[in-house]
Amino acid sequence: MYDAIVVGGGHNGLTAAAYLGRAGIRTLVLERRDLVGGAAITQEFHPGYRNSIASYTLSLLRGEIIRDLDLKRHGLSTIPYKGAVELLSSGQVVQFTGDDAHNQAEVAKFSNRDFDAMKRLRERLLRVGDIVREQWLREPPALAGGWEALFASARAGLSMRKLDADDRHFLAQMFTLSASDLMERWFESETMRQIYAVHCVSSNFASLHQPGSAVPFFLNVLGELEGVRYKWGVARGGMGAVTQALAASAREKGVEIRTSAPVERILVENGRAVGVRLESGEEIRAKAVATNADPKRTFLHLVGREHLDPGFVHDIEHYRMGHASVRLNLALSGTPEFANIKGEAAATALQSAITLLPDRATVERCYQAARAGEIAPEPYVNIQVASALDDSLAPKGHHVMALLCKYYPYHLSGGRNWDDLKDKVADDILTAVERHIPNLKKLIVARTVMSPVDIERVFGITEGDIFHGRHDLDQIFSLRPHPKAAQYRTPIERLYLCGSGAHPGGGVSGAPGHNAAKRMIRDLR
Repeated sequence: MYDAIVVGGGHNGLTAAAYLGRAGIRTLVLERRDLVGGAAITQEFHPGYRNSIASYTLSLLRGEIIRDLDLKRHGLSTIPYKGAVELLSSGQVVQFTGDDAHNQAEVAKFSNRDFDAMKRLRERLLRVGDIVREQWLREPPALAGGWEALFASARAGLSMRKLDADDRHFLAQMFTLSASDLMERWFESETMRQIYAVHCVSSNFASLHQPGSAVPFFLNVLGELEGVRYKWGVARGGMGAVTQALAASAREKGVEIRTSAPVERILVENGRAVGVRLESGEEIRAKAVATNADPKRTFLHLVGREHLDPGFVHDIEHYRMGHASVRLNLALSGTPEFANIKGEAAATALQSAITLLPDRATVERCYQAARAGEIAPEPYVNIQVASALDDSLAPKGHHVMALLCKYYPYHLSGGRNWDDLKDKVADDILTAVERHIPNLKKLIVARTVMSPVDIERVFGITEGDIFHGRHDLDQIFSLRPHPKAAQYRTPIERLYLCGSGAHPGGGVSGAPGHNAAKRMIRDLR
């Protein structure tokens, strides 16, 4: 008998387990794969070449969690990006660095006013982002009310009072305007509107004209790296360094971690979670169960409809996924060379966050195509050359490159399947990238391609949605994933959600795991 079982050894599951162990709660983590880490892992995908094969960038992992769980002592070390590079569909390049004079000159190519607007927007986003950040490590208030909900709402209200009237108005606009509308109010040049609006694609699946589609932009300002806000980077040794540090911290606190232990069912007796049954048939009992699986997999498969209210089941069946992506990892025999960035600027660019950025009209066509089960005409691609920052990942003079590509459908039209199509899609993606990095294909020693279906198979994520559900307005905060399961508790007594399908959502933040563990500790005590 354990006090708690955590289903899934992804970063949120490990975070929850470490906090439970820290509180003296006897905890068991069960991971279906032969290694822990979920999608935050480092693997050798070709002899001599290692990379973060799924999640690949770091900023959202909360500093409180790093300190509480002593992750640096357990091996976590970070390296910041040198800047951001926007490769525009027009062939132009906008390269941002930490130097204001340089950035102003870059923006001045398109507008004499937009640099000042960019600075004002960043300052406002940081102020408003501070209020949002305060809610990330708090349980959202329950719609059904009660004393706890009242206190939680009061805390949120007090936080809002820190903002002046203009900032409150801006916050309301973030939740009600579309990404395109919001950026048209801030910038006069189409280039800057494109850069800011299109970046909302990275953590959403929505039209840029949909109200609320600007909400994902908060992710750009909520993070920090080594105490510096608005900073992104990589984990030295890849994202596996994050989850290995979490696992080491959990084990030090008495947590038991079992790999190659896929859970077939969460055991429910008289409306209460009492343990799990593994695919091997072994049953393990516990006073409470937390699941790092997404809400659809948790309720519709691990729990089963028969234990849930039909109305709740209906709502979970209609809970929207949609962050389907195509993920490439490339082993390169040399250094990628940019068509329009040379010299020292090119070396800095390789150490930056790089994005292949279609124009807004093309992004809209990509979204509509994906909704219809079609392939995007021109992809949005996040590119990372982690070995330019961390030379331990590839042989000397060689590199590894990660590409996360959107929008793509999980369900293909016309009866087609991803196993037949993914290599052709990967070829087209590389052709698009090669317009900006002309020597790319010549450098490729090996590549791996993961379609949305592959991501689902490998990581057990429904529809390959790396965020465990869309970040639409009706699927965040007190509504994520459902009002009856938004405080980490679920309709099944002593069953808790600790993954990205719970508040505050996707990204390698550890916040859902932290918050779920705090709720479990209070309940178990």
